[in-house]
Amino acid sequence: MMTNIILFLLKSSLTMSLLYLVYWFFLRKETLFITTRYYLLISLIISVVLPFICIKYHVSSPDRLADNDITGTLSQIDRLALETGNDLPLFLRIGGIFYLFGTFIFLLRILIQFAILFGIIYKNGISVINGTKIVYNTRYQMPFSFMNLVFINKDDTRHSDISDIIAHENVHIRENHWFDLVIVEIISIFLWFNPFIWFFERSIKQNHEYLADEGVIAQGYNVGRYYSVLINQLMGMEVIGITNNLNYSLNAKRLKMMKKSKTPKLRALHVIWALPVILFLLIAFAEPRYDTPVKADQATVTKNVTLTVAVMDNNGDPVPGANVIIKGTKKGTITDKDGLFTLEVTDTDVVIVSFKGFEDTPIYVEKLIKKNGESDSYKMKLILKPEGSDLSKSDNASDEVKELEITLKKLSMKEKELQEIKMKISQAEKEGTVDKEELEKKKAALKKDMTQLLEKRKALEDKLKSLKK
Repeated sequence: MMTNIILFLLKSSLTMSLLYLVYWFFLRKETLFITTRYYLLISLIISVVLPFICIKYHVSSPDRLADNDITGTLSQIDRLALETGNDLPLFLRIGGIFYLFGTFIFLLRILIQFAILFGIIYKNGISVINGTKIVYNTRYQMPFSFMNLVFINKDDTRHSDISDIIAHENVHIRENHWFDLVIVEIISIFLWFNPFIWFFERSIKQNHEYLADEGVIAQGYNVGRYYSVLINQLMGMEVIGITNNLNYSLNAKRLKMMKKSKTPKLRALHVIWALPVILFLLIAFAEPRYDTPVKADQATVTKNVTLTVAVMDNNGDPVPGANVIIKGTKKGTITDKDGLFTLEVTDTDVVIVSFKGFEDTPIYVEKLIKKNGESDSYKMKLILKPEGSDLSKSDNASDEVKELEITLKKLSMKEKELQEIKMKISQAEKEGTVDKEELEKKKAALKKDMTQLLEKRKALEDKLKSLKK
């Protein structure tokens, strides 16, 4: 769990940093404001999503992870903490506490911002001027907008400037700029330690103002008069981060952008530079799957043997033309006129012999080898059981008898062990060395085990008698 969180934060921070550099070098000075807006917003979303995309690739035969593999190191820390129950290293505990504290502070920050906004709306109400919803307030000097509301300080705003201010803020409202700000604020709660999240926020707000300026001027407003309206609001201070503020980034560059000639649309293709960055990150975040080869002493070695079988019916007569096939393959043969067949098999094969009117009969090569010892070739007789008959004298029945006899011997040994335990309990009871309650528990457990053993032995003995008949 800890490994996943740390890796996510590191991957997300790296993604965000590299995508912001693409903006800085290729879009920052262009007047492609709409392209820039969507690039910045999509880059933020990619920074959160990309760490969850993990490409797996296969690596042959390393016995362990490389010493400098950060994933391996973090996984080892995680695993050791779980297995040993020890605390995490001190630096990780301190770092985790610091990170959680910062996350709490920035979560509280955004909640306070929303509370302030709703408090102002509740206190002052909403007015409508030419279809625009206005919230007059005395708390903040500077006009700003959020969602579909424009906030204006009526006392500190000249009446002649209100129409220009509303025109500016209506661009923010119409293009839903508040959505971008909420996204960046939410991401900043978790990635507050990465300076690039604050660079993103600053660039997004600045680009919003370029878009609003462009929208106002496109409506026929005089650039000089409009800029003077902005200057009149210069003394206001930004207080609420999730809002678009009229005088944000009000400097010579903003005026320059208003007057700058339009960038050719073909330059929007500069965003393609983000593709090699994303490809690089996908490769960097890919995880190996180690294919450890089976060592020579661990490999499964199959042995080839020659199997010669005389197939007969229950009367001892040969069965010519019986089908013989190795289970799970197409390899096989048929018995000759004397009911014989010879087949090359491995020690793991199961050979199925079938003939019309008889039940399919398997030959387990592995059991045959165990029964007769190691050899390169084996000869045997196989009696086919007629369909619906009660023939029981077969190799399979014989094997089952042997298995039952071995099991009964083991049960006898177990019974002796239980008798010894019984004697020890009786001795302890006489000497009074064991607590009475504990003694009773041991007696009850012994009685239960003995009862189960006797029942199992009786059932096996009955089955063995029926097989030997």
